[in-house]
Amino acid sequence: MKKILFTLIIGLSILACSDDNDCCVNVDIGIDIKYLNAQGENLFEIDNGYNESDITIYHKINGEWNEYYKGNLDSPKGIKVVNGENGKFLSISPSTTLDENNYSETKIKFSESDFDIIKTEIDKSNSNTIVTKVWYNGNLEWEAYESERMFEIIK
Repeated sequence: MKKILFTLIIGLSILACSDDNDCCVNVDIGIDIKYLNAQGENLFEIDNGYNESDITIYHKINGEWNEYYKGNLDSPKGIKVVNGENGKFLSISPSTTLDENNYSETKIKFSESDFDIIKTEIDKSNSNTIVTKVWYNGNLEWEAYESERMFEIIK
């Protein structure tokens, strides 16, 4: 009986995907940003700089900004400060809710008076969700696979 049940489960698993595009999901959306001041100092490494706890992310959905928070995730606010080889940087999970032109928008709020907007072009074809372009406050900062999805912003 166990052998029949095992064979049935394996058979159904093999038949569950009609082709490779139906069974595999590739989500590649992370954006890494290193924030520097005018003197070239990393704003996550200096006194009176940025703290992860003070940053809030908003996703634009149907024309309205919604604060991002998913308590069940490792990074519930959609951000985390990472200590890399060349210093600390902010890793962001941008919105994947697309407008009619296949763009998403994410607001990074540092304080009541300081916020920036990330606009992303996202390819959602063949079960994939992949960021292909990133604009920061209207300036194109990264384009598909020319380099790792990381850039510096002077604040």
